Amino acid sequence: MLALYIGRFALLSVQVQDGFGAPGYDLGIFDQGVWLLSRFDAPFVTVMGRNLFGDHTSFVLVLAVPLYWIWPAAQTLLVLQTVLLACAAIPVYILARRRIGSAWMATALAGAYLLNPALQQGNLEQFHPESFLVLFLALAIVAALEWWPRLLCVSVIGALLVKEDTALLVIPLGVWVYFRRDKALGIGVAAVAAAYMAFAFEVVIRSILGTANFYGGRLPFGGLVGLLESPFRYPGRLWAYLKAGGRPFYLWQMGSSFGWIFLVSPEIAAIAVLNLTENVISTFPYMHQIPYHYSLDAVPVLALGTVYAISRLQSARTKGLATAFVASSALVACSLWGLSPWSRNPVYPHQAPDSPAVVAADNALKAVPAGAVVSASAFYVSHLDHRRKIYQWPTPFSAQYWGLYTEEGQRLPFASSVQYVVIPSQLSGTDKTVFSSIAAHFHLVASGGGVSVYKRIAP
Repeated sequence: MLALYIGRFALLSVQVQDGFGAPGYDLGIFDQGVWLLSRFDAPFVTVMGRNLFGDHTSFVLVLAVPLYWIWPAAQTLLVLQTVLLACAAIPVYILARRRIGSAWMATALAGAYLLNPALQQGNLEQFHPESFLVLFLALAIVAALEWWPRLLCVSVIGALLVKEDTALLVIPLGVWVYFRRDKALGIGVAAVAAAYMAFAFEVVIRSILGTANFYGGRLPFGGLVGLLESPFRYPGRLWAYLKAGGRPFYLWQMGSSFGWIFLVSPEIAAIAVLNLTENVISTFPYMHQIPYHYSLDAVPVLALGTVYAISRLQSARTKGLATAFVASSALVACSLWGLSPWSRNPVYPHQAPDSPAVVAADNALKAVPAGAVVSASAFYVSHLDHRRKIYQWPTPFSAQYWGLYTEEGQRLPFASSVQYVVIPSQLSGTDKTVFSSIAAHFHLVASGGGVSVYKRIAP
């Protein structure tokens, strides 16, 4: 099953990238950042105008650097992500084998994890460091349950290095360890997680960006204080908000993919409560939709919570029926919302890499020399970002999603340093207006497959 999953999703991920289906946000960000690290350069990612570790404290990406010494390509990250997500099925199998004692049940439950639509959809949403978190978190939970303290500590450290808000998953795990295994270690895990989150926000991110609250605007009712006051001041408004935006359906998708069996004994699944709560209350719609990476973190928790709940059932017959129900639920969920060959929508939108249009576009991009300063449209960025300066069009001629978003729409001072512009041959709206303002300074040097490459005219 691991081989089938990796073969399916590694190939599909690479095909999406090769067919110009992955935009600069976010694949180009991580590809340029890891490439800079592999060249021992400061990881200031010009695609977004921020330091890689100031945007998120994803120090775990250092582990991907050696791979770029062998195969420096965005496809490396995509294959790595698939392998990491797939390998989290191993802890699921190990826990089920040890706790339930049946090889076929363990196999079925590991399969239910691999069939999870949030896992498959998140796998195809470009690349994100959360793929490391899925594996580290699965290992940490199994280590806590089977009481392997050293593996628990190593896995918790790995998880915290993925992102600044990972503590929302690690702190509940520490609480479980406190009540179920070891009070001192439980307090230590929770305290370290909380302290690291504060350090990541208030020291690392603030020192790099000058602010610790770059994504803080995603809380409703004016921020944290307004959110905490809302149940008392505006209970009807809060309830209406939680029912809107597809939030109940999102929770249904996350739970029904495992048949809700984890509710039989929910203490392990509850480790994901803070994470899922963050997703549900966010004003950012991607956070409560399974096609995006924000849902990846909860999948291994619910999978292992399901294994734990089944292991708590009394008879072998009941355990077998519950496992069969979980496997059936996983198959149904995968068919409805997943990306397996038999799913309702099995193909992630992209052009075939060997299609004439893609081949022509690839040939056009060859006109851009290595090291040149480039501004490229979103779907060409990750094909050109192995350079120190590349911007996602229309930045820097009209800043868009760049820096701290304080210069949106402005022409940035270094716009005159751009040597090549790579944009669609047919422009409209703002893109057409911005290019019209600079067209006199560039001439066409290559085109094909719907892309045009322009070079700055020497003064």
